[in-house]
Parts: sequence; structure tokens; C-alpha cells
Amino acid sequence: MARVNASTLTELSQHFSTKMSQNMVDYVTDVVFKWSRYIFTWRQGKQQYGYCTHCKLEFKTNGLKHNKRSKCPECHSSCTVKASGLSRKYMVDVAYFVYYEKSLLNANAIVARGIYVARDYSQDFRKTETVFKVVALYVFEPGNSKMISRYAYYDPSDPDGMGLVGYWEQRKTVRSQVNTAMKNVASYCSYDSIKDAVKGTPFQYSTWESYKDRDMVEFFDLYAKYPCIEYLTKLGMKELVTAKLGGYQTHGAIHWRGSSLSSVLRLPKRAIKEVVAQKISSATLRLYQLSFKDKSNFSLKEIKDMNYNLHVSEVQKILKYTTFRKMHAYVQKQYQRKNANKRYRAAYQVLHTWRDYINDCVELEMDLRQDSILFPSDLHKAHQDTIAKVKSQADALLNEKIRRRAKSLENYRFEANGFILRPAQDANEVIREGNALHHCVGRYAKSYGNGRTNIFVIRKTSNPDDPFYTMEVKGNRIIQTYGFKHCLPNKEVKAFIDAFEQEKLTVKQNKKKKGEAA
Repeated sequence: MARVNASTLTELSQHFSTKMSQNMVDYVTDVVFKWSRYIFTWRQGKQQYGYCTHCKLEFKTNGLKHNKRSKCPECHSSCTVKASGLSRKYMVDVAYFVYYEKSLLNANAIVARGIYVARDYSQDFRKTETVFKVVALYVFEPGNSKMISRYAYYDPSDPDGMGLVGYWEQRKTVRSQVNTAMKNVASYCSYDSIKDAVKGTPFQYSTWESYKDRDMVEFFDLYAKYPCIEYLTKLGMKELVTAKLGGYQTHGAIHWRGSSLSSVLRLPKRAIKEVVAQKISSATLRLYQLSFKDKSNFSLKEIKDMNYNLHVSEVQKILKYTTFRKMHAYVQKQYQRKNANKRYRAAYQVLHTWRDYINDCVELEMDLRQDSILFPSDLHKAHQDTIAKVKSQADALLNEKIRRRAKSLENYRFEANGFILRPAQDANEVIREGNALHHCVGRYAKSYGNGRTNIFVIRKTSNPDDPFYTMEVKGNRIIQTYGFKHCLPNKEVKAFIDAFEQEKLTVKQNKKKKGEAA
């Protein structure tokens, strides 16, 4: 972030009104601070009186109780009752809202103001007024978006009613304040103001109504850059836009700056009909595109049935050397081999083995243009041979990296039912693990050290130093677990892994989701 200079601030300010419109004031009163309505009570003799902060009228009461809800007899507002004689030293209500308007400078642009508001009841409750302070300015023009922001806090001693820290700062990217600077403040967005602001501008076609979330600033930023959002949404492909908005991986499935539907979807016109109006993920779309790219021409149903959605990177790695149709046929052939169920619980696991085998071949400078090398009759056996040939060397720096990583992963250590799971301690252990169990975990040492994956070892408590099973975990998801010569976990080990996942991974995910929701 950089401090906004005077000329930039002046230029940006020309898009905005200098006043709070009556509609904006009414929105704060009727929506943002609807919960900030009180009846303050006091007694004169035996009679209790009340004062409503909304209609600003006094009235006799029949006896209201502190902190209970009651309707004002004058304006009929639902209010919280407060005994005026009790301490109100810290009774200040604050909130944040985003309000949209038309740009005063560009007829094709819309603007938004992020406004921090406060109502101070700590002094004379009869004189409480709403204090406004603009803390974020957004300008959305076709092809361009800008945002500046500053920090605000309530300060009753400040002549302006608010204290400011720092200066207006230019943001490199447009972002919502709701989950950042204002994450601990009640936040609102006026959707009615959006309806009025977008009329007569290119943004009226943005389909924003389908994405009502938080304060909409990230949506309008995305639409300003990628107008194709309009027809993706209208064609029933909202999931692709939602993934982009959420910052999730889209696998390069969408050419966001494309000028036609065919270029946006990276598909020939004859294939577009099959994906329109379908709830399709970016991973499925990318796989569908790849099948057309090499003329394998699988149907969308066939792509979905393959269940490769979580393994797009493995597919792309393998497709450097063959076609989609040949790849799929080979995966099925290996999965259906005799005794394959001892090594693979699902066909996609063949992809992982094949990818690692290809990596070995590249390192060993083997000619993958030869079908006998690229498509070995027994992939498992061929992989065991390349593992034996690849010499994984651990250097001191990598050892140190892994030691630091292992220390940071200690909270995942787990023990139950005669088994122990812990992070691999250094590169030498990772390599020894692979050599002892005749699998390729040694190739993962560098990725483990650099934080791209996590490697854990499973031991019997009776033999804590003997390699038994090795597990790879990414993002709280178990990727693979193998024992001697890539054997899958037996019943007892599988039960132990399920218990570990429930205790150490599922709980963490639930906590994360709860935090995100908050």
C-alpha cells in the first residue's frame, strides 16, 4: 500500500458527492442501526418514564425492565430497555456499511463508499446522533477499478466525532473491508442502492443479483475486468464465476478476457451446447477441454464418470506424452490388473503412480517417446525399478528445512490402538522410508522441505523406529498412504487413519469453517 497523494485523492473524489444523501441517512436509520434503538427509563416518585431514541419522545410506562425488549408506544419501534441510572460509560454502537451511487465524473461508472458509523449513548442519550466517517472509496469503470481506504475508530473527544489513524492509502487490488478492517464490526450492504447505481451503465448487465454476498465490491471489480461474467451466469455456469470470486483454483479453464463464448470456454462451438446450463466445476471443464484439444472427444458424461476432478495436474502432466483417450485406457487397464486392488483403491490412484514414474523417467533420461517406456505392461513393477535407480541425495540445507517443518507439524502427532503417527523428522528419514518400504516417498523430500506437501510416518508403538506406512497430507486432506511396495493400509491401520483424520483433520476444518462464517 502507498499513501495517496493530494492530486490522486482530488481526482478520485470527483466521482463522489461530498454529502450524505437522505436515502443514505434513511438506510442507516432503518437498516444499519435498526437494532440500535433504546427506551431509556427513569422514575419520578412511583411513576416510570421512558424516552425513545428513535422518535425522540417521552412517555409514561407501566414498568419496563432493564435489558428487555419493548415497543415504543409512540412510534411502535422495537427497542431495548435501558435503565438510565446505570453506568453507560462504554455504551457506543458502531457499524459499517457500503452504499453505491452513480459516478459524477463518468456516466459508465459506478462508485461505492464504505462508511463507518457510530452512536454514542454514554453521555446525554437525548442528544445522541449518528456520526458518519467514510473509510473506503471504490470506483468501478469498464476495464478498471480503484480503491483507497483508511482506518477509523470512535473517539468522543475528537471534534469530528471520530479519530483517524494514518492516511488515505491506495490498494493494489480491490478488496472487501468486511472480512478485513471491519471484520469485528456489524456490516451491511445496500442492495437497493446498487439497483439505482447500475441503471444506464454497463454494470446493469453484470447479473450482480445472482451473487449477493458481503458488500459486492469484489464482484464489481471482477466484472469491470471480465464482462464475460454476464453470459457465463446467464448460461447457467455460475459455479465458475463463484470459484473465481472465492479465489479458488480454476485450472485455467476460463479465458476470462475472451471476446466470444467459444474463446471464453476454450471449446469448439459444437461442444458448447453440452456444457451450457450444467452445474460444471472448473476442473471438469478443464478435463473436457483437454479431451477436445487432442481430439479424444470424450462426452461430458464420460469425463464426469472418470472421477479425475481432483487430479487435473496429474492428468496434464501425463498428457504431455500421450492423448487423453490413450491415457484413460491405460489407467483402466492398470487398475483392472490382477492384484491391483492391493495397490489402488480407485483408478485415479494409478495417475499418481504414473506421474511419479514419469518424473523418474525424466530424471533418468529415459525416452518417453517409446511406448514400451511410457506404457509399461506392469506400471507398479516399472515404478519400483525406477525408484531403485533414482538416487535421492539429502543435503544439509534440506535436512534443516524439514526439521523446521517437522517441528511446526508436531500438533498433528497422534497415537492410538498400538500405532503412532508423526511428521518425518528430516530428509534422511524420508529417503530411508522410501528405501525400506520400496516406494517413492524419497522423491517428496524437497517438496516437503519447501512446504508444498506434508509427509508423516506411521509406526507400531512396539517398533517405533521401523518404517511401516507413509502418509502424504495436503490442506487437511490425506492424499495417499502406502506401506511396503505401495501396499494399501490393512484393516487395523485403516481404522487408525480414520481416527487420526477425525481427531486432527476434520476438527480443524470445522473450526476453520466456523471462523470463516463468523
